Amino acid sequence: MEKAIFKKGFTLVELMVVVTIIALLSAVLFANFGDARKSSRDKARMTELKELQLSLELYKAQYGRYPAAGCSTAAANFAGPGPATSGNFTSCTNYITGHTAGVTFVPDFTSELPTDTMFEDEANRGFYYRTDATGSSYKLMVFDSVELETIAAYGEELSRCPSAGGACGTTVPANTYAVYSVGAEDW
Repeated sequence: MEKAIFKKGFTLVELMVVVTIIALLSAVLFANFGDARKSSRDKARMTELKELQLSLELYKAQYGRYPAAGCSTAAANFAGPGPATSGNFTSCTNYITGHTAGVTFVPDFTSELPTDTMFEDEANRGFYYRTDATGSSYKLMVFDSVELETIAAYGEELSRCPSAGGACGTTVPANTYAVYSVGAEDW
């Protein structure tokens, strides 16, 4: 009588099926986590804008005007820490300053100026600030950096413009968050 010999283990086909299933599950999970990371970065941008808005309003309450934009920019330019190649954007690290000698925005009103973790190294993307010559109005933006939590309509909270026209034209700038004072709506 012959004894049956049984080998323990998996066949190549079984191993390939298991590896394929694990790869598919990993791909689905990675895609979901990618969206979660994008959403959390957008929420961080929103929070930083609102915190900086509060600091700007506190500055105005104390000094009667909003702080000047850094880089010695012309009144029609936005100052920001990232590289700027457009005529409307100027690049400098200290993009919000005080309005006179001895009056500082950092560190008196905020510990540091925020930068965009993903896009600050790309031209004309990231945080940008502008004020008029008298300091009576300002606009602060996270320009062209929104990844997932986009703006769908004019007038939404953090929308760059309250309605069509001005800098927004006829298209809602979905990839830009902004906070601004009266007088700066259409910049």
